[in-house]
Amino acid sequence: MSSSLSSTQNDVFRQLGALRKAVTATPVLASVLDESWFKVAESHLYSCPTPGFLRVDPSGFLLSINHPLRGVDWFEADQNLFLNGRVEEIDANGRLVLRLLGADPLRTFVPLLESRLAAFNALPFKPGTVKLKLAQLRSSRNDPSFKNHLFEIAVLGDLALKGVLTDIEEDMTAVDGVINVGGREILVEATNTTQEVIPDFTGVIALDPDIQVDQVLRKIRKKVAESRQLALAGGKPTVLFLALTHRGADSVAAKIAIQECFRVAAFGALSGVVVADNWRLQATTWHAAVAPDVPLHERERNAFTEWYTKR
Repeated sequence: MSSSLSSTQNDVFRQLGALRKAVTATPVLASVLDESWFKVAESHLYSCPTPGFLRVDPSGFLLSINHPLRGVDWFEADQNLFLNGRVEEIDANGRLVLRLLGADPLRTFVPLLESRLAAFNALPFKPGTVKLKLAQLRSSRNDPSFKNHLFEIAVLGDLALKGVLTDIEEDMTAVDGVINVGGREILVEATNTTQEVIPDFTGVIALDPDIQVDQVLRKIRKKVAESRQLALAGGKPTVLFLALTHRGADSVAAKIAIQECFRVAAFGALSGVVVADNWRLQATTWHAAVAPDVPLHERERNAFTEWYTKR
């Protein structure tokens, strides 16, 4: 921390330093957000009196894993108790704060992300494609699309950790991945609802819920009903992983949109949808299609229910 920086700059400086320390312990993530990335972020920090997180890191990654109480002694102590399974030793106020704000993403999410990136990096097939996707991730690290690439690789890495991922960038359909849960192939696609439909301002707003529902419908249609990816399944079951975005449709609107899709024949190629609250793929819900062209078997449905019913 420097006395020559403004309070805003010092805040961003602290968060950037905390991220740098956490990333040092993550070999794959550290190859993406390497020292050159941090130096560029610092140069942005020093060149602008009131930089804000997005001017320092246009990808939004730093802002999205910020925690307002990071470094506060009492919170860090309570968080350590929580992460070590000693919740009963935390007082009522501490438990309330943890319930409302959660634990620090640097302590919880970053290790999870690294495990997924490492699993993807260690895939025993298509090493050239793995290398290319990680290179694309690195090249997008200064762009808002960075989190979209992270979500796709996180989905594939998570499925690899579960021992079910058998292929990536499948040749016939170009879907993101192929898994095998109960003896047959299931095609998997991962995407974000990147469009922002909620204005960025402080105050009360009344927003037509149809706008949010339509956002999700359009995104699913691009993957299922326009002769792309999952629409080319050719008799195989399919699962779409859909990450909601900041200032986009919420989980209620997404559920309504998905149920509408399940009632329309044009979306029959869709066997199920995993909805993630955001690109982190932590809080998720599972939606099995009602009458798809190719239903999932009970064992497959049960697996997705177990894996992705997490709030």
